[in-house]
Amino acid sequence: MKSAIYKALLIGGVFAPSVYGLSLYDTSPMIGVPESYAIRYRAYVNVGYDDNVHSSPNAESGAFVKFGVGASYADYESVSKLSYNVQLGAQIYDKGSHGTNDQMFSDASLNATYSRSLGAASSYTLSMHVSYRPDPDYSHAFTGAYAHGDCLNWHIRNTYSEGIDERWSWNASVGFSGSMYTDSAYSYDDRYYATLSMGLAYVADERTTYGVNLSYRYDFRDEGANSENVYLNGYVRHTLSPVSSCYLAVGVQAKTMGGSTDMYPTLSASYRRTLSEGLSVEAYTSYDNENVNSYYKPTRANYRSVATWRIGTRFNYAFTPTVSFQWGASLVQTNYSKGTHGLASSDRTLWSAYVGMRYVFTESLVGNVQYTYTSSDSSYSYDRNVISAGLEYNF
Repeated sequence: MKSAIYKALLIGGVFAPSVYGLSLYDTSPMIGVPESYAIRYRAYVNVGYDDNVHSSPNAESGAFVKFGVGASYADYESVSKLSYNVQLGAQIYDKGSHGTNDQMFSDASLNATYSRSLGAASSYTLSMHVSYRPDPDYSHAFTGAYAHGDCLNWHIRNTYSEGIDERWSWNASVGFSGSMYTDSAYSYDDRYYATLSMGLAYVADERTTYGVNLSYRYDFRDEGANSENVYLNGYVRHTLSPVSSCYLAVGVQAKTMGGSTDMYPTLSASYRRTLSEGLSVEAYTSYDNENVNSYYKPTRANYRSVATWRIGTRFNYAFTPTVSFQWGASLVQTNYSKGTHGLASSDRTLWSAYVGMRYVFTESLVGNVQYTYTSSDSSYSYDRNVISAGLEYNF
């Protein structure tokens, strides 16, 4: 029995981030057992006001309506485990944004996982995140920090794990991700990532897993210099209590770009906690040397170092069975350096905060209101305020 438990931990615990998502929030182990449910459908509509469409220094404001449909499904009890959440919608403004005739934007996304046990100690997992909308999700480390119209972001990862004995296992994964802008004015930052990785994990007990991971990632850019990255990370994933968990990984990155190789430290940490009083919190911190927005098109120069901090936190508080509140904040702090062709170093800071409320009218009908503030402090400085209210019908 003990052997079976540890093998289950090796397969289920080591790959919790792959199984449950690709966001920086999802590196911590899930709290509790995920719930299976039959397919659910929803339709939503929101109206609001945005005082800076496209997040531009030359602000252009406008009212908007957002609408769409979605579906979700989860089966964690079968041999082949499948879950997905898909949404298809649009956001229409009353006038075009600054410098463009754009009035309609997408609001589409897909998150899906598939996992299958291939034996007593081996498994295969497919994880997928795809979004097509103007506003980036800062917790996905491959997305940009700025809203420049519709952008297709995707991350697909295939993972195979094999148990060695009751405590040890090895794993291998292949991933492909990228970002593509619809507006040709920003396509200079279109980029694609191919990743290969190998890892070794050790389950110390039912609450703690240690591991080491070696990965290689090649960054392709439509314009600007490509880069090669080799990462070596050690990590610990720990369940602190029945209501909290954490994750910590530290390591080193060897980045080759423009014929030069440089070494950088890396850090990734996350935390979850669910309280019986109805309050839950999630948080993450990440430090990496990225290849996002590293090309300066006017002089065809590149930043070889894009040292980036990503920090985020979000809260959910169920005040009553019908009223709940949500709030959170994100920070993206970037230092651009080692520029070619005399490109000067610079710092860019973007932070965003939101607060919202949900009200359950009936089992099927839910209302919501939300306010979001975003600010950028750099040569591309701006402020943005967005407020919206809407309804969601579930069936």
